[in-house]
Amino acid sequence: MTDQINVGLLCGGVSKTFGNHKALIDVSLSVNKGEIVTILGPSGCGKTTLLRIIAGLELPDNGFVFLDSEDITRVPASKRPINTVFQSYALFPHLDVFSNVAFGLQARKTPKSDIVLKVRNILALVRLDGMEKRFPHELSGGQKQRVALARALVNEPKILLLDEPMSALDAHLRSQVQEELRTIQKKLGTTFILVTHDQNEAKRLSNHLAVMHEGKIIQFGTTEEVFTKPANKFVAEFLGATNFIDASRVSDTVYDTHYGPMLVNDKPNWNNGKIIIWPERIQIRADAVPGENNWFSGKVMDRLFNGDGVDILLVKDSDDDVPEKPILVKAKPDFQVESGQRLGVFFPPEHLVPLDKHTLN
Repeated sequence: MTDQINVGLLCGGVSKTFGNHKALIDVSLSVNKGEIVTILGPSGCGKTTLLRIIAGLELPDNGFVFLDSEDITRVPASKRPINTVFQSYALFPHLDVFSNVAFGLQARKTPKSDIVLKVRNILALVRLDGMEKRFPHELSGGQKQRVALARALVNEPKILLLDEPMSALDAHLRSQVQEELRTIQKKLGTTFILVTHDQNEAKRLSNHLAVMHEGKIIQFGTTEEVFTKPANKFVAEFLGATNFIDASRVSDTVYDTHYGPMLVNDKPNWNNGKIIIWPERIQIRADAVPGENNWFSGKVMDRLFNGDGVDILLVKDSDDDVPEKPILVKAKPDFQVESGQRLGVFFPPEHLVPLDKHTLN
C-alpha cells in the first residue's frame, strides 16, 4: 500500500469518535508529493478533525497515517515534519515578526547564523522583508497571515497543513493571498493540504479535491473531475450547481425532460434520474431552433449583474404560471436582455452531467 513512489501521505481507514459523535468514519486519503490537496465540506463534516490527526494533534480510534512510507500514526506532533497554519494565525503578540518566524528554529537549537539566514530568506519569499521588527498589532490581516505562513515554512516541513487560513480576510485580500500561496508552493515544492468550505478557493488552488460530508470523503479526484462530474446531488449542490433537471431515458442517448428531448454524451446508469448543467455552460441566443434536441424557448424572469457577468433567470415559455425553480444562465457582462424577453436556450450535450446517485446515498 505504500509502494507508490509519488505518494507522500497515506491515510487509511481513519475513524474518530468524540462521545456519541462520529467525527470521522473509515476515511482514506492519498496525497502525492508536491501538490495542493483541498479538503472541502460544510462545517462539522470532519475536515478539521482529519487535519488534526494528520498533524498528530489527535489520535485516531482506528486506521493509520503514513508519511513517505513510514507509519506516523502514533508519532507525537512535535516529532512529525508537518506544520500547520491555523485560522487565527496564533502569532505571539509579544514577539516581533523576526522572532515569531524564528521561534521554531530556536526551539530546535538551530545555530544563530542559520536562523538569521533562513528567516531572512523566508520573509523575502512571503514579501515581508523590511518588516522584521514589527509586532503583530502593527500588521494588516494579510501580513499576519504571511507571518504565520513564514513561521510554518521556515522549518522546511514535508507537509504544510492550512486550516481555513484565509477565512478572516476580505474578498480582495483573500484572492491576493490565494495567488501568493500558489506561487510559494510552486517555488518550494512543499505538499500543501488545505481545509476550506470555500468552493472558489478550492477551485483556484487545488490539484486534487476531497469533498467531505458527515465524517466521510464522498468524492475524491482532480479538481476538474470533481467540479465537472460531481458524484451525487450533495456534491453538486455544495459545489454550487443550481440547474437540476429530471430526466427519463427514451433511447440510448436521448432523454426526455421538462425542457424537451435532450442528447446526453455521458450515458447515465439509470432510466430515471437527474442531470445537471453549470450556468456558464448554457448557450443563449435570440431564438430557439425548432424541433432540435437540447433547445427550448425560455422567458426571462430576471437579470442580475454579479460583478463578473450577468445572471439570467428564465423559465420555459409555457411555465408562466408554474412556480418552478427557473434555469440559471451566466452570460457575459455586455449581454443585453430584459425581463419578459424570450430567448433560445441550448444545453450542449457534452456539458450535461448525469448524477449517478440522485441522493447522497
